[in-house]
Amino acid sequence: MTALIRASTSGAVVVLASVLAELLGPVWGALIISLPVSAGPAYVFMVLEHDTAFVADAALNGFAATAGTGLFLLVYARRAAGRGLARSLGPAVAAWGAAAVPIAAVSWTPLTAFLLNAAVYGAGTLMTRPAAGPSLVRSTVVARPRPLDLLVRAAAVALFVTAILALSSALGPARTGVIAAYPVTLTSTFVILHRRVGGAAMARLASITIRGVFGFGLTLLTLHLTIRPLGAALALAAALLVSLTYSAGLLALQSRPGPQGEKPGRYGRFARRP
Repeated sequence: MTALIRASTSGAVVVLASVLAELLGPVWGALIISLPVSAGPAYVFMVLEHDTAFVADAALNGFAATAGTGLFLLVYARRAAGRGLARSLGPAVAAWGAAAVPIAAVSWTPLTAFLLNAAVYGAGTLMTRPAAGPSLVRSTVVARPRPLDLLVRAAAVALFVTAILALSSALGPARTGVIAAYPVTLTSTFVILHRRVGGAAMARLASITIRGVFGFGLTLLTLHLTIRPLGAALALAAALLVSLTYSAGLLALQSRPGPQGEKPGRYGRFARRP
């Protein structure tokens, strides 16, 4: 029964996020899928099974491993346009794995993990700027959610969270945190949408997502820093608040349309001036 509750809760979170992401378009979608929709439930249930020291260590290593997600997105964004799913996603997954192995072997501090993520996401943002474009410009490609797609995504995340929690004691906090940071929601999204909307549209989605996932890393850093002094409940609430505030800040930094700007549409409320 406990496993069923975990799986259904995790799946429901992913279904809700997926529906909103595909209906609202690539900018809002990128921000939504970069929220802790898969790792969030994992850490909530982790808190129920382990002490604060275990969760704090897992969150710190997960923060470091978020740099691997940055490489995952960078490789996919650079390869998706003009290539098929396997030739785009395969190297991206390999890049995440290549980064995760040494990350799991290092003893991280909040500062060193932050510097690693700042370097990866700073470089990723610069290298994907042409694909992202004016990030709130409306796209002509609309992806409408399908029930089977949502079921596949929900099942993938539910199984992922259940497996992590089942193996967490054997893996230890460092490896648990690294594995929990694997971008299972992004992977399932790319698998489902690449053939439907095309590589160019997915390259733009991944390029925008790079800017949002750094906020996910800050969420894990917040959890690491606050769970011991504040306790689990307040630390989880603070971490979620950081994630939402970061995403809201990214939206607030976008330019509003001028007289020649594009009209609001499904893929963004505002557009930059040409």
